[in-house]
Amino acid sequence: MKHSTLGSYIRSLRTQNNMTQAMLAAKLGVTDKAVSKWERDLSYPDIALFPKLADCLGVSVNDLLNESIDEGHPSRLEQIYEMSSDFRTPLHMILGCVDMAEMHIDDRELMQKYLQSIRISGEYLLKTINRAMEVVCQAVSTMQGTSVSENAATLEASLKEPPGSRVSIAERFDFSGKRILIAEDMELNREIAGELLKQTGAVTEYAVDGQACLDRITEAPAGYYDLVLMDIAMPNMDGLEATRRIRQLPDAKKASVPIVAVTANACERDRKLAMESGMDAFTEKPFFMDRLFETMKQFLYKT
Repeated sequence: MKHSTLGSYIRSLRTQNNMTQAMLAAKLGVTDKAVSKWERDLSYPDIALFPKLADCLGVSVNDLLNESIDEGHPSRLEQIYEMSSDFRTPLHMILGCVDMAEMHIDDRELMQKYLQSIRISGEYLLKTINRAMEVVCQAVSTMQGTSVSENAATLEASLKEPPGSRVSIAERFDFSGKRILIAEDMELNREIAGELLKQTGAVTEYAVDGQACLDRITEAPAGYYDLVLMDIAMPNMDGLEATRRIRQLPDAKKASVPIVAVTANACERDRKLAMESGMDAFTEKPFFMDRLFETMKQFLYKT
């Protein structure tokens, strides 16, 4: 049964799991006050926390996203206006699932899985856009030259890409024998990136957060990983801190592994922070294979 708000859903699940607000806050690495605000719908958990929050409460990320589709988040409007990740994260999932569906068109079970994720992510994105439009609709009405319907037509035309063209892009890149470490906390995003890279012949391994990424590089032989795709917003240790610590490793070869930021936070400030932390390049979610592979090629073809 759907709850009236995400906050009430979180509170109900926390109670079912016999957790206090303090216990849930400790598991998530946030303050008691933050959890209290979520449950009273005074604020909203960052979408980057959804995987860990879902795990703590014993549900799936899709369950949380389903609850987020509902109305009733008075403080959400300001947050979604400021945070592009709220748009980019579900959009990344949608486009990634489309890529995956094209690659597994004959597998009915996988197709149903990807279609469900597309539907839920699409509804979440639509609600987010609707709330944001309440803020920007007046500005949109004053724009000159291009109407909303014209923008929609342009988008529709851009999506009319031959079904096999995305896969053919991958055939232009040969990363055979290259070992890529994907640091990403959301399982679906890991699956999408891994499946796309599989088309190039690359070998992929995964880390669920920055600490796990640092541990893998520290424990592996020097030169074992050829490149790291590093999400920035992750629980436990974010990608910026993980990168800083990797660059400080005593083994020079490990410390110099190429690191490419992959993030839904795409503003100039985020790009600057990524570069300052020691990352080598910056790519945005949702990513497209040709752009991502072109960026990776700069580093992989050198090795």
